[in-house]
Amino acid sequence: MRQAIYFKRGDDSPVETYFTTLFVITEWERIENRRLGDGKGFGATEIAWCLWFILKLKGENVGDDARAWREMPHHDHPIVTGK
Repeated sequence: MRQAIYFKRGDDSPVETYFTTLFVITEWERIENRRLGDGKGFGATEIAWCLWFILKLKGENVGDDARAWREMPHHDHPIVTGK
């Protein structure tokens, strides 16, 4: 599953593009104890987790908890498209 995640950090910042990979999805499944086909859906919360994990892999200081990072007001919500 490859999804493009467009992320804008603020009003004056450029849009950044990130892509999910199979590794990101399998880590989400492992850490969150979920499966893509579990019938619970894959929505904005899961996309935000993927973005947090990608940024963490990149070496950015996003903290150790995706839920806490997701609630921080320093960024806009990610825009996701399937590409």
